[in-house]
Amino acid sequence: MLCVDRENSIKQILYKQNSVTVSELSCMFGVSGETIRRDLQRISAEDPMIVRVHGGAYRATPDGEAPYNFRQSSMIDEKKRIAARCFQEIEEGDFLFLDSSTTTLYLSKLIATSGLELTVMTNSLGVLNELCASDSVRIIALGGRYTDRSHSFVGHSTLAELSGLFAGKAFVSCSGLDMTFGLTHSDEEEAAIRSAMLRNSKERYVLIDSKKFGRCKTHGIMSMDDVNAVFTDAAPDEHWLSFFKEHEARLIVCK
Repeated sequence: MLCVDRENSIKQILYKQNSVTVSELSCMFGVSGETIRRDLQRISAEDPMIVRVHGGAYRATPDGEAPYNFRQSSMIDEKKRIAARCFQEIEEGDFLFLDSSTTTLYLSKLIATSGLELTVMTNSLGVLNELCASDSVRIIALGGRYTDRSHSFVGHSTLAELSGLFAGKAFVSCSGLDMTFGLTHSDEEEAAIRSAMLRNSKERYVLIDSKKFGRCKTHGIMSMDDVNAVFTDAAPDEHWLSFFKEHEARLIVCK
C-alpha cells in the first residue's frame, strides 16, 4: 500500500472511531510502529482536528479531551506509578473522594484489593465497578446525569449531593496546571465536581502526568494555594519546582 493510501485510511479510521493506537495501526497495515508514527505526525500536521499523542492519536472533541477509552489505555505505566504512590497516603478508616479521571481509576484498583476499611465517595462509573465487589469498602455513589465522555455522573444533582459530603482526603486530576490560574479542566461540569471534592476535603491531592504542566484549560478547579500535594510521573523544570515551593505544595515524583 502506498503511503498516501495508508494515511487516507488512517484518517477514515480516526473520523469513524475517534482514536487509534500505534500498535493497532501497525498490526492492521503490516508496517512498523515507527512508520505509523511518521504517518500520524504528517496527518496531525495537516489536520488540526487530529491530535498526536504518546502511543497514538485522537480526533479532537469540542471539550478538547481525548475519548475516555483512549485515555484509559494510554500512559498506563505512568498512571500505575502515580496510583501506587498515592495509595501510600491512604490509611485504615479514611473517608475519600475519588474523581472520574482515568488515573484515579488505577488508584481504585489498588483500593479494591487492599482489604482496608474505607469509605469512598465518587461520581465515576469505573471506580464504582472496581470497588463494588470489595467487602471492606463502603461506597457512596454520587448520582446525576450520566455522561459517556467521562464515564461519570454530573450535573446539578451531583453537586447538590456533594455539598453535604465531606472527606479526609480527595484524589483529583485535571486537564492542565497553570502557574496563574492553578488547576484547570476542559469540561465545565467535571471541573465543578472536582472543585467541590477538593473544597470539602481536609487533604487535597492532585494526580497529573507531567505533560499537563503549563497547560491552561477553560474551566478553573482550584488555586494551587489550597493543594497539599501533586503526584506526577516525571520531575518538571526548576521554574516549576520554585512554583510548588512558593505555594507550599509537596511535589511527589512517582518512579
